[in-house]
Amino acid sequence: MAEVDPDRELIERAQAELPYGTAAYDELVRKYSPDVYRRSYRILRSSPDAEEASQDVFLAVYRNLRRFRFEKPFSHWLSTITLNACRMILRRRAQEQRRRSAVAQERPPPDPPLRNGVLRRVVLELLDTLEPGTRVAVLLRFVDGYTYGEIAEQLELSESAAKMRVSRGAKRLRELYEERARGASATDADPTAAE
Repeated sequence: MAEVDPDRELIERAQAELPYGTAAYDELVRKYSPDVYRRSYRILRSSPDAEEASQDVFLAVYRNLRRFRFEKPFSHWLSTITLNACRMILRRRAQEQRRRSAVAQERPPPDPPLRNGVLRRVVLELLDTLEPGTRVAVLLRFVDGYTYGEIAEQLELSESAAKMRVSRGAKRLRELYEERARGASATDADPTAAE
């Protein structure tokens, strides 16, 4: 049995109005665009790319909303579309990087001020070093709170592959964090080490 979607009435209104009326669709966009942008930014680590992904997501929603069925919650359907839009941007990035193999890709703009300070900044920097597929799996598990089954569905993997990807990503983050902590404590212990 399908879960009761809290936005069912709004979605049904949007389905009935499209393509000629957009009031309910616009309301869906207003409601979900902050979440779509945040998820896109977490994956892409670039504000312009996250904005592009968000636009792609809501264009896909506009084109396909009439076909949406309430077999799964709207938020899961939207999350799948978001991940696919981010994958397309990551693929395009990889293609551009191959074409410009000699030129290093620019780093995204720094994060806005973070509430949890240095530790959060360090973790975000370390996340950036993970392979994109692993980074997405770790974010889905530890930031968004998805189950392994949901991660597997989102990433089109088996559940055991999703568990393995999250486990390897978490292990690699731990290793990177410990390496960084050892490096920082060595510099603190020997002031001449930084020279």
